[in-house]
Amino acid sequence: MHAYLVAVLVLWGLAPMALASHLHGRWIEPKAPQVPTLAPYFVMMSGLAALGLLLEGPGMLTDGWWAGIVASVPVGYLIAHLAWHADRRVTARFSGRQGWSPAQPRATRASGPARPVGIAATGNEPGGAHGAVASNRWSRAEQARETRIGLQWLVVGAVLEELVYRGALSHMALSMGLWPWGVTGLVGVSATFALSHLPFGWGQAAAKLPLSVLALAATLVTGNVLAAVIGHTWFNVRVFRHYQAAFGGQAAGRRAR
Repeated sequence: MHAYLVAVLVLWGLAPMALASHLHGRWIEPKAPQVPTLAPYFVMMSGLAALGLLLEGPGMLTDGWWAGIVASVPVGYLIAHLAWHADRRVTARFSGRQGWSPAQPRATRASGPARPVGIAATGNEPGGAHGAVASNRWSRAEQARETRIGLQWLVVGAVLEELVYRGALSHMALSMGLWPWGVTGLVGVSATFALSHLPFGWGQAAAKLPLSVLALAATLVTGNVLAAVIGHTWFNVRVFRHYQAAFGGQAAGRRAR
């Protein structure tokens, strides 16, 4: 049973947003289109965090080094500061690429009850009548729904993601030894976190890689996930404030989770 639970934690942890998007498109959106995909995503991430605690124990959160816990507050603030500026630079570079601007949709996908999911989402329907694409991209309408959210969503998202990525999965990777499997696992976990932002485009996936690397480094240095939680949370707060100031709150929360 332990091996099966480990498999669930690892496999579901590789693509929780894709799974939540599929679940949302097939069962939730046809009945309650106002409910964001983040709702089932957070439920799934809560389950993964609980499963991680069951399998890895409280050691996935901290090694008990008090100096590291105390240092997590300033380290977390440093993470947020560095990640914020790196995110802005990467986003600006992708936005300035020829042939694409943030105002252009990254994907075309039907919205509402007829939104294709599963095999239908590959666009292999006869004649490709709906021009559907795989569900790892959201249309502009879907992106707007997912980003017009309150600050509390971003705070919850930051905590849950750090518990899963820097907590459960990274702790599991380190349990395999540092080299080569542990390092490979840590690299994979960091890349997976960045790629979880792919529904917002490749630019956003690349922009979240610095945050992922910095959060991992802080976790390894301090011996606990508190620094990563603080850094990720404060980063999301800064993103929320930035878009609230720039767009009057209508796009607040975009590109952060």
